[in-house]
Amino acid sequence: MNLISKSFGQYRVIEEIGRGGMAIVYKAYQPSRRRYVALKVLPAYFQHDVQFLKRFHRKARAAKALDHPNIVKVYESGAVEGLNYLSSIC
Repeated sequence: MNLISKSFGQYRVIEEIGRGGMAIVYKAYQPSRRRYVALKVLPAYFQHDVQFLKRFHRKARAAKALDHPNIVKVYESGAVEGLNYLSSIC
């Protein structure tokens, strides 16, 4: 999965900034909000694990509710073309 230089929902993906066992993280631009975000996209092998996806979105909802200077602000989570993601401050 290579999203670099492509549109992903309301985001324009600029570059890959990290990769791990759970997700690939991209720097992306959200034109509607005029801001750069970190876009965490789950790899294909997690897209069909229902329990993992429930946990991922539950944690994303919990993180969106937090507001503290030492915690990364999560803007939103969802799915685009079958790929689950969350966006946060970059």
